[in-house]
Amino acid sequence: MYKWKRYRYWSIKKKLLFFSVLFILSSVYLNSILSYSKYTMDLEKQSSDQVQQIIAQVSYNLDTYLDDLFRLTLSPYMNDGVMQTLEEDTQSSPLAQLKKRRYIDSYLEEMMIYPRKDINRVFILTDEIYTVGRMPIGMDYDSRFHEFDWYKKAMTTQDSIFVPTHTQQMVKNEGPKVFSIVKQLRSTRDTRHILGAIKVDANYNGIADICSKVDMGPDGGLFIVDENHNVIHISTGRLNAEFFFDKVKASGKQTVTIKEDGTSYQLNSTVLPRSNWTIVAVSSLKVLNQKAAETRNFGYIIALACSLLAFILMYFFVRRFLSPLLNIVKLMREFEQGNLSVSFPAHRNDEMGYLGTSFNGLVSRVNEMLYENTQLVKQVYETELLQKEAQVQALYNQIRPHFLFNTLNMISMQMQTGKQDKAIDHLHKLSSMLRSMTLMDKDIPLQREMELLKAYLSIQSSRYEGRLKFELNIDPALQSMSIPALLIQPIVENAVIHGCEAKRGKTSILIAAENTPRNEVLVTIRDSGQGMNTENLQKLRDKLEQNDWENPLSKEQGSVSILAGTGIGLINVNKRIKLKYGPGFGIKVDSIQEQGTTVYIHLPGVGPGEER
Repeated sequence: MYKWKRYRYWSIKKKLLFFSVLFILSSVYLNSILSYSKYTMDLEKQSSDQVQQIIAQVSYNLDTYLDDLFRLTLSPYMNDGVMQTLEEDTQSSPLAQLKKRRYIDSYLEEMMIYPRKDINRVFILTDEIYTVGRMPIGMDYDSRFHEFDWYKKAMTTQDSIFVPTHTQQMVKNEGPKVFSIVKQLRSTRDTRHILGAIKVDANYNGIADICSKVDMGPDGGLFIVDENHNVIHISTGRLNAEFFFDKVKASGKQTVTIKEDGTSYQLNSTVLPRSNWTIVAVSSLKVLNQKAAETRNFGYIIALACSLLAFILMYFFVRRFLSPLLNIVKLMREFEQGNLSVSFPAHRNDEMGYLGTSFNGLVSRVNEMLYENTQLVKQVYETELLQKEAQVQALYNQIRPHFLFNTLNMISMQMQTGKQDKAIDHLHKLSSMLRSMTLMDKDIPLQREMELLKAYLSIQSSRYEGRLKFELNIDPALQSMSIPALLIQPIVENAVIHGCEAKRGKTSILIAAENTPRNEVLVTIRDSGQGMNTENLQKLRDKLEQNDWENPLSKEQGSVSILAGTGIGLINVNKRIKLKYGPGFGIKVDSIQEQGTTVYIHLPGVGPGEER
């Protein structure tokens, strides 16, 4: 709050330069940020689509690769000799069994000549175990392969069976990690007769060759995981494949963005239906958006350079543009200090010239009013009989320079900020108030008093930037009623100064006039300001009840006047009413601290068809 108060006292030049640079910086930075955000969104979407196409191609290549393995299990049906040998019953002749094994082993060795290096071993399982592998390994020919789940499943279907990652079986000790394709073998003579099964074990070299053609960047990677969370392939050891696999499964989407260890990743995935493998591509958004970030930072530098250049240009422009306005403000300060001979050289035809001409007119009018006030004071001391009337007239002709200077400052600020229409309107209202105070008779219609109040409150509402709300509610039958000029004005000024000015929040002022059952006119001025405590309220009521009417501007009353600095307070208004209408009329005050103050003015009533 302290810093904000200091800002309020900045010069208009400093404010204009500060906000000009601030708006330029804000607009350029906002444009850079929004452009960066839009660009990165589009880039991420485009990258996601491209990566999805890439892993779709990888998926297609893997499907083709697995199809080759599935077709390999059909090769025995293409060799009649092998099928006939498998159908022979050699249990009774050891020699026949030896010939059968040699023939089938010879066929399997021919299969292993297959140029693909990823095929690890081929098994034909009938009444015996026939196998040939790419690398020599100790075989367990007594293995009870009939009890394996994949064998049982193969015996129930003629489709090829995919066996996920497992340690190679039917070997001594521990074999390598492989995946397998198994297919049931049936007799070609009698298709109802099941001869056994063929099983092809493969390593992951073929899969690695396919996946190695995909580069996901230095902080990304590509990996394949089966349904049992076994990692089939991973392109880098920096990433936790199972973690990203779980994130993909949890999202249920092909594309998802996550954040891990302060780094954002974009995940693209697809599933191989035949093997139920999931391919996941991991892309680092930081690497993906690196060029966009460099462009954004370059935009920031340009924004700073443009703002510096704008500040230099605006400095010279503002200095020249505000020179007449600052001159007016200087003259106003001299005028406020008592130099009534100041004058603005109005040789301009723009708004500044109009403001200078209006200022000169106001200075001239104030001088005239001071002269008239001086003449009135002389008349007060000329005759004893007219003393009280002269005192009232002096009160009537008082002018509040503080209000005038604040209003002129507000008009100056409005001209500076381009609100010429409001400034002109406030000049007209101020001119009307001053003209009415100097030219009107002693008694004026209540309607005219309300017009002056409305003009005054409109100016004050603009000064306080909407914190002041007011409402005038006057009985139409009372509009032509005559009252002493400026009778209500000081009380309304008091409500503004001690209501709106001393309060941070909004303040409302209600002015109402109505006939009462006692044939009186009751004028109510109610504000929602800070109010008074009980002690101060009682002091004010005591002063209002005193009968010291002879000296309305005594020093004693100034100690309790709630219109400090103006010389016109509730006590003076009360005395004016009593001087004119008698002791039965006057002012009453109610107030509650922190809730507001209400002032009641009791005046004589007006009969039907009567104008007082």
